[in-house]
Amino acid sequence: MSTGEHEIDTTVAEAYEEYMVPAMFGPWAEVVVGLAAPKPGEHVLDVACGTGIGARIAAEAVAPNGKVVGLDIDPGMVEVARRLAEGLGAATEWHCGSAIEIPFADETFDLCLCLQGLQFFPDRAQGFSELRRVLRPTGRLVASIWGPIEHNKGHLALVQALERQNVDAAAAKRPFSFSDAEEIKVIAGRAGFPAVEIQTEERLSRFPSVEGFIDSLASGAPSTRHALAQLLDEGRQDLVKDVKEILEPYVKENELNFPMRTHVVIATL
Repeated sequence: MSTGEHEIDTTVAEAYEEYMVPAMFGPWAEVVVGLAAPKPGEHVLDVACGTGIGARIAAEAVAPNGKVVGLDIDPGMVEVARRLAEGLGAATEWHCGSAIEIPFADETFDLCLCLQGLQFFPDRAQGFSELRRVLRPTGRLVASIWGPIEHNKGHLALVQALERQNVDAAAAKRPFSFSDAEEIKVIAGRAGFPAVEIQTEERLSRFPSVEGFIDSLASGAPSTRHALAQLLDEGRQDLVKDVKEILEPYVKENELNFPMRTHVVIATL
């Protein structure tokens, strides 16, 4: 937590790790890293690593002689990732930097991971090009990118509820802004990946309640929390009521389980 002038503020990153990773990002990381199939001894780069759940899973696979490097633009995320990686079997490094100016030499890594990051890049084409640049000639990129918001029911309900209160929901829509599979293939191909496969997967995200879902996003979601922050205090009760009505089909014994769809991009050289 931030208490001094030079101390890194990890408040959002800690909330992300506590709430968002178990409910949403952790299960998806298992799926995507499983498809990437890191091998013992490989060097892996996790771009937009967040608090490092994908990197930690990969580290177990490449141990004992492999290496995993995490890169994220948010210093709070990097700091929490570094703490959580202590004691892993493989060597790990953590760097704060831009995904469109990756601070590593050409042909450094066997595998690049990017879990729910590409849609946030300010220049997606440049991001793909950088990922291509740092891969070795036999390397591969495995990335996950959320599908259309219509197939991600919790966030769709939240956006609908925000817009009914005349709140700008653009930040809550941003995670789903790169959801066209053909567009992804075209941009990856132009960046130098000759073979691009996309698998579309669907899984449940699990939260203890609708209120828990909203609170988790408000405290730990990198993008959506900014949309929720615009909501006036007196409007929060109405928002919760609205989201509850929309998501009622996905609540059982007070637990919220709603489907989320993601594209898994497997690009090889």
